[in-house]
Amino acid sequence: MKIPPVSLKAIAIAFAAELGADFFISLFVFGFFAGDRLGPNMSESEFQEVARQVTTTTAYVPWMMVFGTATTVGGAYLAARLARRIPYYHGLAMGILGILFVLVTWDGALGWLNVLGLLVTIPASLYGAHLAKKHMPAES
Repeated sequence: MKIPPVSLKAIAIAFAAELGADFFISLFVFGFFAGDRLGPNMSESEFQEVARQVTTTTAYVPWMMVFGTATTVGGAYLAARLARRIPYYHGLAMGILGILFVLVTWDGALGWLNVLGLLVTIPASLYGAHLAKKHMPAES
C-alpha cells in the first residue's frame, strides 16, 4: 500500500499558525483570569505566584483545553485546505505532529492534562480535516 505524499509546506504553515494562535489565546485568557493581579514591575517570583493562583483557582485550565482543542481542529482544517488534496492524511499528519509536540513539552505537574491532550489530538485533527473536506471540490 502506497501512502500518498502530504504537503510538508501546508503542514508547516498550519502548525505554525496553530502554535501562534495558541500563544496569543493563552496570553489573552491568562490576562483575563489574572486581572489586576498582574503589574508592570512584578518580580519573577511574584509572577510565578500569580500563575499558580490562576491555574489552580480559576477556570483557566478548562478554557485553555477548549481553546486548544479548537486550534487543533483549526490547524488540521488549514493544513487540509492549503494542501487541496487528501484532507484526512493532512489532518492525521497534523495530529501526529501535535502528539509529538505534547510529548516534547510534557509538564509533569499537569500530567492529566497532557494525557487528555494525547487522547483528543488525533480525533480533533481528523475532525478538522473532515470540515475541510466539506469545503473542497470532489476529486475525480
